[in-house]
Amino acid sequence: MSNKDHRRIDSIRRNEGAIGNHVIDEYMAGRLSRRSFIQRGTLVGLSLPAIGALIAACGSDATTATTSGGTAGGAETTASVAPTKGGILKAGGIAPSSASATIDPVLINDGAGLTLLSQMGQFLMLSNADLSLSPSIATKWTPNDDASEWTFTLNPSVKFSDGSPLTAADVVASIERLLDPANNSNALSAFSTGKLSPGGCKAVDDATVKFTLNGPMGNFPYILSSDNYNAIILPKSVKDTSNFAADVMAGKTAVTGPWVLSKYDPTSGASFTANPNYWGDPVLLDGVEYVFFTDESSGVAAFLAGDIDGVVNFNVSGGEALFDNPDITVYEIPSATHRQIHMRCSEGKFTDKRIRQAMAMAIDRQIMVDSLFNGKASVANDTPFFDLYPSSGKRIEPTLDLEKAKQLVADAGGGFDDTLNGITFVEAPDLAVLLQNAAKSIGINLTIELRDDYYDKSWVRTYDPSVPGSDIGITDYGHRGVPDVYLNAPLRTFKSVEQGDGVWNAAEFANADYDAAVDTYSSSSDLQSQQAAAEKIQAILTDEVPMLIPYNISWLAATSSKVKGVVPTAMGHYFTDKASKG
Repeated sequence: MSNKDHRRIDSIRRNEGAIGNHVIDEYMAGRLSRRSFIQRGTLVGLSLPAIGALIAACGSDATTATTSGGTAGGAETTASVAPTKGGILKAGGIAPSSASATIDPVLINDGAGLTLLSQMGQFLMLSNADLSLSPSIATKWTPNDDASEWTFTLNPSVKFSDGSPLTAADVVASIERLLDPANNSNALSAFSTGKLSPGGCKAVDDATVKFTLNGPMGNFPYILSSDNYNAIILPKSVKDTSNFAADVMAGKTAVTGPWVLSKYDPTSGASFTANPNYWGDPVLLDGVEYVFFTDESSGVAAFLAGDIDGVVNFNVSGGEALFDNPDITVYEIPSATHRQIHMRCSEGKFTDKRIRQAMAMAIDRQIMVDSLFNGKASVANDTPFFDLYPSSGKRIEPTLDLEKAKQLVADAGGGFDDTLNGITFVEAPDLAVLLQNAAKSIGINLTIELRDDYYDKSWVRTYDPSVPGSDIGITDYGHRGVPDVYLNAPLRTFKSVEQGDGVWNAAEFANADYDAAVDTYSSSSDLQSQQAAAEKIQAILTDEVPMLIPYNISWLAATSSKVKGVVPTAMGHYFTDKASKG
């Protein structure tokens, strides 16, 4: 390493706190891979130029850190010729749920809603395909020495669509709206995970916001990123978001994103025009349209017919014709998207953990990955620690052992009949049959009952005690850049909706050792401590098996090959601010 490199590193160190310098130390000592260094460095606020300089100084063959937001799987990141200006981009997807129908950022709870919301609204930072974070409204974020306080510096260039500047007061008002339990925000579980309570967000000055947490939280910035899709920043003057779509169209609510909603029907589609006061690079398109379909197959058919320019998301089953087509760009993005098959621990037929352990040993995860996804998924081990997470540590590999599973069922008193509940969409019906067959092979007879109103009628009784819950059920979970929400909302001991812990705990799992291990994980700001806690968490979940997580699924999106610059994300965003049509 040259003297110039040493001086550059010393200069970077002087601008970082204890946690940032620890991440630098770990990388320079060879204890962090380049991928982990980019992810951890951006998490604690190291800038991309600083990360690139450190990588170069340490002798990597790559001298810059990349944070592409979702062009994995062979999609082009740069065009060989200047992009074409003008035109309307048409994309297709499923219509938003009833909770998302007004595009209310407080209540949105599904992929269709968040895709529409993020055309207009922006986040403090972006969570990228490589799990790094990159600036958006915020340019820098820095923890104190124990990660119990995080200070965010805002970009002074950001303006709302009415021309007014964005200030720290707007950020505080937007986040506090989501934190208020009276608003029943869909983001309450995320902020509970992030240890942020009402009143914890304060403006230091017009360009600086400080978040004071209930305790150390090493992964906190992800809670304010595009991973938390409700957390767009609106003007402080906004008091009611219940008619968000209508108010944006009428000019009553201003937004910071590249597009402004111009036409909207929650059953048929949405149209967007360019934000006249957009603070970022000028958009190339004249507008964007989203066409809603009642099912995925209709959207794929419209795409193949040339009626639309792309699909926000598709599944392998039904989307086979999109692969290996020279006229189509397929985006395959590593993702933590998965299904959880909860088994109720508090009452019913699965209270004996030997039954739950037997179910874990009876399912063939590789067959699920191959048959349901044609290999475009990864085997998981009944924990939220997937291969893509650097913090997973040494993963416990799942065991397929039918004979041992049969013995466990016999030891627990023998087989029984029960009902498998769950969602009706994507691969869930086929997954249900595979689960039914696996259970039957060890003496458990499951009747399948999937329903459109599963979440309202039979999922979890934390929000509404009149909901019966279910002994076993299939639930879908979308992507997150870190596993913290998965560790908290569906698995921690439930206390109250207001506190947020365990609010999605359909398994009704309550384990003090697990809760303590998650506390250790979430409060750790260095990767090695997180990995040690992760291994303890995996051991507990592998023994108790409150849920089966057999796989995590790659996110698939597509555009016409004539379309450039679209950035899908595993969360379900479909960013079009750099998009163009050839």
